[in-house]
Amino acid sequence: TEVTIDTLTGEYLIDRTDILHDVGRSLNPAIDIGQVEGAFVQGMGWLTTEELWWDDKGRLRTHAPSTYKIPLASDRPKVFNVKLAEW
Repeated sequence: TEVTIDTLTGEYLIDRTDILHDVGRSLNPAIDIGQVEGAFVQGMGWLTTEELWWDDKGRLRTHAPSTYKIPLASDRPKVFNVKLAEW
């Protein structure tokens, strides 16, 4: 993943992401690619735009879509390449 970061404000822009994912023998490549894209965007939002907090017992409390904001489609990388490995 390539990003542009404004070091004065902390704002960032995700310019490009390239993913090669091994799913074994895909039954439906379109579905698998969609799952990989969705997982990346959800994880990207969780780790870059949300405050992670733990309770007194050390359990992560922001662990599901009900406890944090999922990014919008417009938050995805400008160039987003996902391929399934063909070994």
